[in-house]
Amino acid sequence: MKKILVIDEDTAFSSLLEARLGAAFNVIKCQSGREGLKAFEAESPNIVILDVKLPDMEGLKLLERLRNLNENAYVIITSAYQDMETTVEAIKKGAFDCISKPVNIPELEFAVKKAFQNLELHNRLKDLLADVYKEYKVDTIIGKSRGMEEIFKTIGIASQSKVTVLIQGESGTGKELIARAIHYNGTGKDRPFTGINCSALVETLLESELFGHEKGAFTGAIFRKEGKFEAASGGTIFLDEIGEMSQSLQVKLLRVLQERSFERVGGNEVIKTDVRVITATNKDLQELTARGAFREDLYYRLKVITIDVPPLRERKEDIPPLVSHLLEKANREIHKNVRKVPEKVMDSFMNYPWPGNVRELENVITRGVLLAKGDVLIDIYLPGSPFVPEAKAYKDWQPATLNDIERAHIQKALEYTGWNKSKAAILLGTTLPRLDRKIKKYSLRQSAMEASPLAPSRPR
Repeated sequence: MKKILVIDEDTAFSSLLEARLGAAFNVIKCQSGREGLKAFEAESPNIVILDVKLPDMEGLKLLERLRNLNENAYVIITSAYQDMETTVEAIKKGAFDCISKPVNIPELEFAVKKAFQNLELHNRLKDLLADVYKEYKVDTIIGKSRGMEEIFKTIGIASQSKVTVLIQGESGTGKELIARAIHYNGTGKDRPFTGINCSALVETLLESELFGHEKGAFTGAIFRKEGKFEAASGGTIFLDEIGEMSQSLQVKLLRVLQERSFERVGGNEVIKTDVRVITATNKDLQELTARGAFREDLYYRLKVITIDVPPLRERKEDIPPLVSHLLEKANREIHKNVRKVPEKVMDSFMNYPWPGNVRELENVITRGVLLAKGDVLIDIYLPGSPFVPEAKAYKDWQPATLNDIERAHIQKALEYTGWNKSKAAILLGTTLPRLDRKIKKYSLRQSAMEASPLAPSRPR
């Protein structure tokens, strides 16, 4: 049963609360501050109803001690001497609510109800965060190769401080997953993790996203906007594709790292931040620095800790456990039960070089699970799968353009799904809006025969 601790010298008032609340809660009554403090430590009550005037100590001082023992304690203050100063001080010290004496019992019951609602929301949030922490624990990143073992060690070291981290590796190797693991295994795991792709936005928009802007700073800035560095203070900002950042923004980022401060676009107010910066790139930043395309001083600021993620083709021993993990993930998301991977299919996985790395492997497995009819992942269930079991020589091979290959591939996916664009997008490992843009780009059209109700049925 949920517990309410009442700390009040007035025994008649405590007994009245026990009579009103005792049916739903275990009401524990104490008449002094010392007695209440002992009961708080022994019973761990959900809610505390605390009088400001106690025979042995000030209620507000006891409030501080209770909050020091449990910073999430829900304490409702009651006082016969209610004034603005007492109320403000109580709220500043962490009181959930303040109610004047003589207490209006329905008002107090409503405050208790609100406190329990907040407590339930807080507990649900803790459960959700616990799930997130579990998802990004180091041991949930799949890999048993020597290279991955070294990465696990580095994640453990990096998570214990707020130093900057540079993650380097090809696209699809899981750089953001590593960044999240560092954040969610660190002391600031309950603070925001904010990711942004530096290549996805033009310079002006990226500057506004990172640092915010003042109203009227530029055309269309009709209100003040808080930037990522401000919103994520105390947490982590993950800057992907950092090598694409312009020189002018590199200067502003360098100032944030050096001085822990910045101004919004169009503003003069200096804003402090204690955000941790983790960056990632699929380019060689050292080479960019040597060519003058990236600031040398920023490069050394970013690489306090460096993590080099090996491509999947260099850690083939990680493929079987990755297949098992990704198969489980795909089953969970698509609500299927594909559990068996034949040796022939696993050999194909092992022999293919995976230029798209883990992301490509995940797309292939998701596509296979989506189309599987039973519980076995068979290669014929992987339409458009790019890998082949054995390398072959093509003496008379005439290369087609990438656009031609992409157009034909999209056309086949659309035909296979009977022009169900949602299913085709899943098969292709892309989003529906992006598929629509490709259809428009290549002027793809459904044939009259395919659109006819008499057309042969497509596999579902």
